[in-house]
Amino acid sequence: MKIHVAIVSDQTLANLIPAFMERPDLVYLVTSRQMAERGLDQRLARLLTQDAIAVDIRPDAPEVGLAAIHEYAYALAEAIEEKHPGAKIVLNATGGTKLMAFGFVDAFRDIGARIIYTDTAHRRIECLPASKDSLLQPVPMVDVLNVPRYLAAQGFRVSGATSDDPEWCKRAAARKPACKYLGQNAAAIQDFIGALNALADRALGGCETLMEPRQAFSRVPWGSWAAALHQLASASLLRWQEGTAEIEFLDDESARFLHGGWLEEFAWHVLKDNGAYDVRLGVTGTWESGQNSKNEFDVLATQGNQLLFIECKTLRHRKESDTNLAYKVDSLGQDARGLFGATWLITAREPSPVLHERAKQARIRIFGPNDLPKLRDPVRRWLEG
Repeated sequence: MKIHVAIVSDQTLANLIPAFMERPDLVYLVTSRQMAERGLDQRLARLLTQDAIAVDIRPDAPEVGLAAIHEYAYALAEAIEEKHPGAKIVLNATGGTKLMAFGFVDAFRDIGARIIYTDTAHRRIECLPASKDSLLQPVPMVDVLNVPRYLAAQGFRVSGATSDDPEWCKRAAARKPACKYLGQNAAAIQDFIGALNALADRALGGCETLMEPRQAFSRVPWGSWAAALHQLASASLLRWQEGTAEIEFLDDESARFLHGGWLEEFAWHVLKDNGAYDVRLGVTGTWESGQNSKNEFDVLATQGNQLLFIECKTLRHRKESDTNLAYKVDSLGQDARGLFGATWLITAREPSPVLHERAKQARIRIFGPNDLPKLRDPVRRWLEG
């Protein structure tokens, strides 16, 4: 029998990843009163039992006072040994306060337990030596967290994702050449993208349903604008007769795609094409906290048990809204990914100096239209860790 002993803390992933990798028969969750009041032990228990791993919650663990921590840890170690003789015991010493980690390491080292530490930042599990003479190599992490499971660990319950629909994926594959064209040429046709966005907005009437499919540019498109319209028409995303200013949107989904959805699909395609473990577009759900509980994420990906959150914008940025945009993306990104992973903002229009500065302050990586043709390079670097 294999048993994990984990100290519950804010960093739920540090306890989940080794358990999902090693699949113990039972996990003892050691929780302090503070962690229990926040429901973090219950969240961990729910995620483990959903994956057919048994859980035993041990409450009221002391967080301060090394003597009290020692007493609690030694008593638990003895109880586990007595109840499960011969079991292989693994102590996950990542969570809890530093004093809790010290106390539990002392107690469980005495019974010959294997002791591990989850180094999420470097995507590996460190194995602490059981004696001064032993030297153990770190274990590389394997991918065990897809997007819904990662978000669940952060307290967000996924209700669905646009990209989970196989029929939608087929349609996205059919318009992929047009999507790639817009991404590769975004810098050269920024004005066209803005004008098309405005027409799609009018056609949709500010909602998700196509209301007025026939729209017209202020002048007859030519040059790069005409070339882009030929691409979109050949992909059956709209109708356009060369030499005229009028276009016709064909259906709700195509109009939403041309209204800005293409940028999300572009990021989604780049991540999928470069082998991300899991990629989802249009993820919706609710936070357990209940405050501002509903949210939608443009694009999310997991690799190496870390999360990449990508927010996509095609509208022209206004100076007064740039600060709010950066704050929103930063806040949502931190809630979703926790301490690890990354937050990116991708925009089809040239970001303003204000937005660049706000993004830098919030440690958000920003990509403008000139960066889109080479987006696969930073994607690959993130995937490789």
